[in-house]
Amino acid sequence: MDHALERLATALQKLDEAQKVADENKRGMRDTENQTLKVEEKMELWEIQLKEDKHIAEEVYQKFEETEEQVELAESRCQEMDGQIRLMDQNLKCLSAAEKYSQKEDKYEKEIKILIKLRKTTDALEDSEMHRRTLDQTLLDLNEIQSTLVPPCCCSSL
Repeated sequence: MDHALERLATALQKLDEAQKVADENKRGMRDTENQTLKVEEKMELWEIQLKEDKHIAEEVYQKFEETEEQVELAESRCQEMDGQIRLMDQNLKCLSAAEKYSQKEDKYEKEIKILIKLRKTTDALEDSEMHRRTLDQTLLDLNEIQSTLVPPCCCSSL
């Protein structure tokens, strides 16, 4: 009888320990499920941010292309203006000295304005290109982060 009571006490103790382990496992599973939910929420936020970033990148690229066209147009106009300036220079040589200096002054003012506009356009193009590179790098970083995350289907089996 004592032996049976002893075995019963041992069995009850093991049962109590098993219950504690089971409770800890349940808590661990709940913690894991909570962490999985948090990771999934972060992934959803990252996906939304990625979509927004892609949209921004597309807009920046479109603006970049528009700026590039404007630069090409400005370069073409500069070439045309260069030809016109050469003609004006030949005509100015025929005029008197006072008239010649006055016309050259007007011509240089026009050139300066054109160069200022060209410089502003070039600066805007460089800024757009730098912003595009930054967004490209951000997209690469986000893709790299996303690729290192555990897929949701693997987490659901825990």
